[in-house]
Parts: sequence; C-alpha cells; structure tokens
Amino acid sequence: MADRLELGVPGQIMPPADAAVRFAQRAEADGFDAVWWPDHLMGWHPDTMWTPDLTPLAAVQPNPHTYFDPLVMMGVVGAQTTRIKVGVVVTDLIRRHPAMAAASALTLDHVTKGRAIIGLGSGEKLNVTPYGMPFDRPVARLAEGIDVMRLLWEADGPVSFEGRFHRLDHAVLGLRPYGQRPPEIWTAAHGPRMLALTGAKADGWLPTKMSAPDYGKALTAIQQSAQDAGRDPAAITPGMLGYVLMGPDAETVRRLTEAPLVRALCVLLPSQVFRDLGVPPPLDAGSGFHDFIPSTVPRAESLRIIDAIPPKVVRHYAFAGTPAQVAEELAEYRANGLRHLVLWNITAFGDPSLAKWSFGAMQELKALVS
Repeated sequence: MADRLELGVPGQIMPPADAAVRFAQRAEADGFDAVWWPDHLMGWHPDTMWTPDLTPLAAVQPNPHTYFDPLVMMGVVGAQTTRIKVGVVVTDLIRRHPAMAAASALTLDHVTKGRAIIGLGSGEKLNVTPYGMPFDRPVARLAEGIDVMRLLWEADGPVSFEGRFHRLDHAVLGLRPYGQRPPEIWTAAHGPRMLALTGAKADGWLPTKMSAPDYGKALTAIQQSAQDAGRDPAAITPGMLGYVLMGPDAETVRRLTEAPLVRALCVLLPSQVFRDLGVPPPLDAGSGFHDFIPSTVPRAESLRIIDAIPPKVVRHYAFAGTPAQVAEELAEYRANGLRHLVLWNITAFGDPSLAKWSFGAMQELKALVS
C-alpha cells in the first residue's frame, strides 16, 4: 500500500470564475494534490426536481445545469497555481473530436507546465443525444479516439489514419508536449471492455465508487491488460471519483442519505447494482449513464425516481459518515490499490446549511488519510 493517498477536490463549476481560482489556490495551499472539473452540458438532476420543496438550492441557483467548460477552467486555474494538478473528470471524444482534444490537451500541458490530466469516458447520453450527436458504439469510439490522439502526439510530420469513426489524411499537429511525455490520459472505466482499454491505453483509472473487493478485482484486470499490451502495470494510477457525504454525527448522516437530490444521484448506477442491493432498479434500462436524459423527465417521474431509491443505495454509492468513519472505509480501498481519490463533496445537496462545515470536514478527512 502506498505511504500516502493522493487527494483531489472538485473545481468550482459556476460563476463567479475568480472564486473558482481562489478555491483552487486554497486547495493548493492546503496540500491537496489535484482539482478536477466535470464536463457537462446538462446536469444529472431534472428541472422538475429542482424545486424549493425538494432542495433549498433551488432558491439560490436557477437550474441544475450550470457548468463551466472544464478545459477552459483547467487553463485558467493552472496558470494561477504552481503545484496542484488540474484534471477533467471526465470528458469524451464524441463532443470533442480527438484531434481537437489532442491540441487542447497539449495547450493545457504548456499552460500548467505538465500538470494537466485528461480524464476520458465513453460519454453520457444526456450530454450527447439532446445536442444532435451520435451515441452509438461509445466504447469503440473512445478506444479509436485515444489512438488518434496518441498518433498525433507522437508524429513528427503528416499522418494518415483510416478508422471506423475517424479519418486523418496527411494531418499534422506540430505542438510538442511541455516535458518529455504527453499529458496523462485517465479513463472512467467500469465494464470489462473499458477496464481492458484502460490497461492497454491509459495512464490512470477513474471509476466511480464500487465495493473495495470489486475495486481490487477490477484493478487486477487493468493490470493484466497492461501486461498483455507490453506496458508497465505499475505506471497506471489507480484512482476513483468518490462522492463524499459527511455529517458531524450519525443522525445527521442518516438525514443526509434521505435527502431527495442525494438519492436522485444514484439513478446513474447500473440496474444490476440495485438488484445486488435487493432494490428494484428505478429505470427499466441498464444504466442512467446511457439512458437518462433529465430535461425530458416530468415531475411525477422525478418524484417516482426519488421514492424508488432508498438510503442504503446512497450508502453504497457515496462515502457516507463522519470524517472518522469515511477514513476507516477508505482504508479498505487503499488496501485494494487505490492511490488517488477525488473527494467529491455532495453534502450541500443533502443540506446546504452544512456546506461550510463540510469543507472543514474535508480537511479533517485529509488529515486522517494522508
């Protein structure tokens, strides 16, 4: 087990932009290792959930879809910090053409002096389909897109490529990396194909929370794939995006796990996870990542989804507890290989009045696990 668990925090996703810079500078001063931004056109909560009776946030934020562009914010923050890494968790190569993603990544590499991490996933239907882009074969598109990015990064001159989804004809990308190697690519992998892709093509792994034993098994699959591809398995950073829901005592934590917006986040989980927990899946389809479009969900369906997700699913999907309890739970993940945890603080979704307290709790948690 590594001596120290690296810790990342979420970057501020909405105006004012200068506050996002100040937050990242504080995180750097406090010793956090990275600041990460999500890449969303549409948020996960339906507008029909974003009402004062379900969340006090509705009174201060007009909608649940307010997001800065992550790559822009990575550059802005990276230019005004010196040590902390900046990352996107995660973008995709459907909305961002691989050639443009490759150029943006190299630009960020120079702006941050080698501190940019490019998190990639196969995409989410809610960010793709409503905007008129194809969502077929997302894993195959990602695999091919990474190949295109690396081809352009490594080429000394014009290159051609004929793939299933992308075509290059004497294409060039003259910008070279800031240092000796290009920016790191981390992938948000869960299923067997994505785990194999991570081992064969990626520099890091960024899944959402699963059980600690399952995390260890998945990491073993990644490392075997890396070995099969002739790569060093130890060079791939095992990370995780972990929702963190903390309270000062058990009763507060219980109340947070019952909050409507917190329960609604669990709609993203695959149907099989609900079945394994003994809960009927809230959606007929296989996964919210691939089937859920919040802007189309009527009010009655929003309420049904919330009611269909009990608090025990929240405790499965989030690190829920006091700082000491969360630290104890994290120990098992570290024993199964976790080296970089993105502490995604969702306490304010449960109770906005605890937002300020939760930032102090994050510091307490950091001290317990560092």
